[in-house]
Amino acid sequence: MTLPGHDAPASPAIPSWRSLRRPLVLILVAVVLAVSAWTAVANYLVVARDPEAPVDTYLSRLEGGSSRQVLAPLLVGGGDDLAQLLPNSVYRGAANRPVGHEFVGTEVRGEHAEVTVDIHLGDGSTVRRSYGVDQVTAWGPFNDTWRLHRRDETTVEVRFPGPLDALAVNGEKVRPDAESTSAPDASRPQARAWRFEALPGRYDIALPDDSYLLATKHAAADISIRDARPAVTEELSVTASPRLWEEAEREVQQRLAACESVLRFDLSACPVPRELARAASSAQTERTPSPGSGELPAGVSAVRWEVTSRPTLLLEQDDDDPLTFHAAHFRATEATVTWLEHGRQKKGTVRFGIDVTARTTGEQLSTEVRLRSMLTGAEK
Repeated sequence: MTLPGHDAPASPAIPSWRSLRRPLVLILVAVVLAVSAWTAVANYLVVARDPEAPVDTYLSRLEGGSSRQVLAPLLVGGGDDLAQLLPNSVYRGAANRPVGHEFVGTEVRGEHAEVTVDIHLGDGSTVRRSYGVDQVTAWGPFNDTWRLHRRDETTVEVRFPGPLDALAVNGEKVRPDAESTSAPDASRPQARAWRFEALPGRYDIALPDDSYLLATKHAAADISIRDARPAVTEELSVTASPRLWEEAEREVQQRLAACESVLRFDLSACPVPRELARAASSAQTERTPSPGSGELPAGVSAVRWEVTSRPTLLLEQDDDDPLTFHAAHFRATEATVTWLEHGRQKKGTVRFGIDVTARTTGEQLSTEVRLRSMLTGAEK
């Protein structure tokens, strides 16, 4: 409501489209010109305008350990022959890879050029190489570029005696891809061969520090920048690591501790003297448990079982499966056993063997421990 004597405020005038069209067009043109100029400058700075540029980029990446950036073009084409690509950290740990380079000369023949360069390696030597580059013409200003004709990538095949969870390549843990792993030996179906893409340098293949296995002999591959060719390493040989020994010993101690427990004695799992064994087999009362149940027969109670002598645990590698280890049988274990039989205190000694089987894939371990009443010839 407007008070008498006061005029109503005027509404703001909205500019017509005709008056706004010209400024908007000018702004749009300015934006397009700015983007075009920025794109041209970016192309001028980034595109390899001279033949040496792609070679310099390639070698600089090798020197910096940027293997993934060098091998990235392989991912575009893909293909069944593409082996596993490893992280940059693996290549940075490669010995004798390029550490510097100097251009010697360039010969240009139309859209092709040969760039000669001296490459300094980690061992102090220098290799002279020529790289071919091709000129690629693209639409637009400053878009013509030179591209490296080929890189020095190749493949390394590592062989090991069985399926392993992880390997250590140049000290870095790597998990082999199933797609890059095969079984190359029909006579040894558990053996494996693993392939990965490699660049010039020396590769050391072993097992990680936290593995249940230890490499007794490392696998190694040298890829020469003079002539990079596929390499097949000698088979990685393995043995039980200290971690596996400790785990097997712990399982043995737990198994013996179960027999020494006073809470419940398992007659089926713990060797006992012949007198107690005969009493268990001849008991014919109704309370007599079924064979193999491990329960004590009627009239027998208060069994006390204690190890008095035990050989040191020694693990031997299985001849047919290098990832499996067995306890060596060279001396028997002795235990003293006391028990009550119909109220009478009795005591005896039992000698028995300890069977241990440990199988591992490096990170996974399964261990089986059994106390064996029947002695081998070496244990008697």
